[in-house]
Amino acid sequence: HLDAKPEAIRMKAAKFYGGTDIRVEDVPEPEVGQDEVLVKVTKAGICGSDLHGYRNPDRKSDTGRMSGHELAGEIAAVGPGVDHLKVGQIVGVEPRHLVGCGRCRWCRKGDYQLCPDLGVIKGQRVGSTGFAEYSLESSDKVYPLPDDVDIEGAAILDVYAVSVHAVNRVPVEPHQVVAVLGTGPIGLSQVQVARASGAGTIIAVGRRQNSLDVALEIGADFAVNALEDNVVDVVKEITNGEGADVVYESVGGKSTAFTDAIDIAASGSRICIIGSFTQPQTIEPRVCMRKEVDIMWSWSYGMWDGISEYKISLDMLVDGRIDARPLITHHFPLADIGSAFAAADDKETSGAIKVLVEP
Repeated sequence: HLDAKPEAIRMKAAKFYGGTDIRVEDVPEPEVGQDEVLVKVTKAGICGSDLHGYRNPDRKSDTGRMSGHELAGEIAAVGPGVDHLKVGQIVGVEPRHLVGCGRCRWCRKGDYQLCPDLGVIKGQRVGSTGFAEYSLESSDKVYPLPDDVDIEGAAILDVYAVSVHAVNRVPVEPHQVVAVLGTGPIGLSQVQVARASGAGTIIAVGRRQNSLDVALEIGADFAVNALEDNVVDVVKEITNGEGADVVYESVGGKSTAFTDAIDIAASGSRICIIGSFTQPQTIEPRVCMRKEVDIMWSWSYGMWDGISEYKISLDMLVDGRIDARPLITHHFPLADIGSAFAAADDKETSGAIKVLVEP
């Protein structure tokens, strides 16, 4: 028995087997390697992309997948080569699936979100495991938090970084009318980031009144309920018949928000598509041509002018330019993650905006 290997340290983790089949199991705790840190997860947000698999029972996994890319916590261990972080620091985490190769043309420009080998290290696909007690992270993607920063807000900085990237792609100006389609976490964060970036008038468009009320609380000037009003008519009324100068679409899925964005856009305006559509969209080229509408796409985030957009989001949180607290509505322990996903999936019943899991 002297040659027996010590038993691996175990941790609790949610494993996703397909659809609503989520099980909390004992799994080996990750081993910390070169330039890596182990984060003890305190808070982890459920992203809209996490719900894609939850809503698709055909996306099965025999061994169960681990995930959770919106997270914050405490450094539990540091690996060799890590000298700028220490055990015990409270940190926000830019998720590991956003690790680029560092060599391609896109990484060299700072657009690592466009890297063809995004999320691959030494030939293996990697990702954060926020829905577990511990998550192994790349040390250059981990950011110490000031003592006075709310860790719940830090847990969803990934959401705000997406909105920062969208505003960098399609900037706003003080004289402009900005319309935000969708009042989920991305849409609401877009309202805040657009307001902090100097937008003139902000119109939030959504389908749930509680989210629209939050939109008004955090910076929108108008809130339009798409289930009760004709969105095009209301936006035209607000803008004296002209339409919005900038439109951020954050709905995606199976919605008609792509067409809606074009319909409410003013001539000479810009549209930024942030939402992830799950079916083909129809576009009327003559309308876009007549309006000379610019349509831009915004995918995740990376660096802008050499600065991490995640870090920009963190700085905005530290400075008080954004406040994540109104977005966070529900908290669940890891053991009850099934209920957490059910609440995030059926927001009409639960009233949820952003759901946090607390391992």
